[in-house]
Amino acid sequence: MSVSTTHISVRVVRDPFTLDVDVGWDERVAVIFGPSGSGKSTLFETILGLHRTTAAEIRLDGVQLESAERGIRVPTRRRGLGWVPQSATLFPHLTVRENVAFGERRGRGRNPLALERAIEVLEIGSLLDRSVQMLSGGERQRVAIARALASGPSALLLDEPLASLDIPLRARVLPFLMRVRDELDLPILYITHDPDEAMLIGETVVVIDSGPVVATGSPRDVLWSRAVLPLSEALGVENVFEGRAGDSSEPATLVTPAGLRLALPFSAPAGEFLRIGLRAEDIVLAADPPGAISARNVFEVRVVACEPRGGDVLVRARVVAGSAAEEVVAKVTGSAAEHLELASGSRVFAIVKAHALRRLG
Repeated sequence: MSVSTTHISVRVVRDPFTLDVDVGWDERVAVIFGPSGSGKSTLFETILGLHRTTAAEIRLDGVQLESAERGIRVPTRRRGLGWVPQSATLFPHLTVRENVAFGERRGRGRNPLALERAIEVLEIGSLLDRSVQMLSGGERQRVAIARALASGPSALLLDEPLASLDIPLRARVLPFLMRVRDELDLPILYITHDPDEAMLIGETVVVIDSGPVVATGSPRDVLWSRAVLPLSEALGVENVFEGRAGDSSEPATLVTPAGLRLALPFSAPAGEFLRIGLRAEDIVLAADPPGAISARNVFEVRVVACEPRGGDVLVRARVVAGSAAEEVVAKVTGSAAEHLELASGSRVFAIVKAHALRRLG
């Protein structure tokens, strides 16, 4: 039996819930997802070694940090983890340069190039001589992440790094987080209760609800399921498509690796990598191919599963055309699902207006 490079098994009793986690994964970037108060931050504190538990097994990227069975418990200061809490707790009396240098000193020379690389990836070079009290919220978060990276950590733990920012600031900081993910070969654990972030950042997701794990797997597979959707009133993006701009026409067309082509409401240079979001409720299903219609995206799909949710039904379907599997999630009313006789194996047509597609990241 294969052993996951990361395995976390902890039980922490905390009124009013008990954190009970036993999960493993091999992906480099894992999202810990769930509503506020579900136990996500307690899990991070346990990984950091801040909670003594009666039985804990913590192996992070192949390194055993804690094992009750084997008598291993690496002290917090020697775990080499870069932690960024929800609020950017920078030293107010120091400049940006001095704050980031503190992280380098804390790392005790683990990676001599870590400081320089953190400044480059998070693009804070122009901020180095500023007082942290003169920074915007987004700049403070970038500096806090840079300070953690400057220590040359073995892994990066980000606890709701965008939660304190309004939507425009989140949009400005998120690309920097994605650059950290894409350019630094570093295991990342990322806490969020925002599905958009989970879909964009994560390679695997662990969903916690009031203590126990209720779902694990790829973000696309997990975040639409019955176990997860009730945790949020409305998902920002249930469908994420990645691919390249097919040509330089106005507007552009996204071509996914699976062969799906989607007309977009904006222009993009030919070959540019694009990440596109689409809400489930913006997909219309039809039993027959439509005739003349203003929607520019029509494709045939085969229903994989139907999940009732209140008066609605979430329909998971696979695109029929293309060389590989491309799945979508649509939301229709219960009466519409009944009228269309939707069931596993049904073939219907998905209709999407170009303006329903939005660029992510």
